[in-house]
Amino acid sequence: MTKRGLPIAGVDALDDLPLNPVDEPAPFLRPKTRMRARRVRRGATARAVLVLQATAALFITVAAVWAGYSSVMASERLRVGKVEVRGSRFLSDGEVRELLGPAVGENILGLDIEALKTRLRASPWVADATVARTLPDTLKVEIHERVPLALAEVDRLYLMDEDGDLIDVYGPRTAAFDLPIVRGLLGVEGDARRDRAQRAGVLLRDLGDLGAEVSEVFVEPSGDLRVVLRGASETVLMGAPPCRKRFLTYLGLRKELLERCPSALYFDLRFRGRIYAKMPEPPPPAAKAAARPATPHPATPHPSPVPAPPAADPSEDTQ
Repeated sequence: MTKRGLPIAGVDALDDLPLNPVDEPAPFLRPKTRMRARRVRRGATARAVLVLQATAALFITVAAVWAGYSSVMASERLRVGKVEVRGSRFLSDGEVRELLGPAVGENILGLDIEALKTRLRASPWVADATVARTLPDTLKVEIHERVPLALAEVDRLYLMDEDGDLIDVYGPRTAAFDLPIVRGLLGVEGDARRDRAQRAGVLLRDLGDLGAEVSEVFVEPSGDLRVVLRGASETVLMGAPPCRKRFLTYLGLRKELLERCPSALYFDLRFRGRIYAKMPEPPPPAAKAAARPATPHPATPHPSPVPAPPAADPSEDTQ
């Protein structure tokens, strides 16, 4: 094998070779002393130019955004032109549009939806409302109206819902509502009146469709409810609900009870499994003597309160 090496012209050529190569730094090694880059200091003029350039760029961006926004808000296609109303039975579409105020004709993207809901709920007929946008120009409104359950006698007659809240004055516009009258509220103020109205509302809600048999509901200070029925106008006394089963039992015995106790002041339904008839108190003896004719004859004693026939449904629940 032939060994290759550096060509040597002579011994004197060795003097040209570096004897201490370590003393020179390698080209790829980090130097012992670091070289610090000097920052180029800008003058005041250069800094002012940079600030002006940044300000101009920001201004151009804002102007472009504002121009685009103004163009969108001024678009005729985005102006509210249609209002779709659902759930409204008593309020007409025109009345709902009136409650919405200036929303019709405004840009649909600029509307305050919460403010529109507040305007709708300001109507005593509206229990709740939702408003939604449908691009490009339609508002969808869903109304949840209060349902009149009775007529409340306060300073005048008002439509009343099941929570005892007054809705509207009973008049020509609302005369189509044929509802029971709640009495016992006149002259009572504040929470006491609301409590009485709520008691009547709970009773009528409990009776459901049987409420069509009721003409009046008088709320006693004790909390008991005197109910005057349609037709024969007899009075039944009810306690706290549930009363539906007891009232249904009474209606099944109604004809027989009226025949047996035609002069009853009221029929008491507050007891489980029985119905009692409250009869008039007999006149005092002095009144009898004054009314007695010249020719004496034996007086017929007046009956005391007698129990009516037992209810047909003794297994009624007592929730």
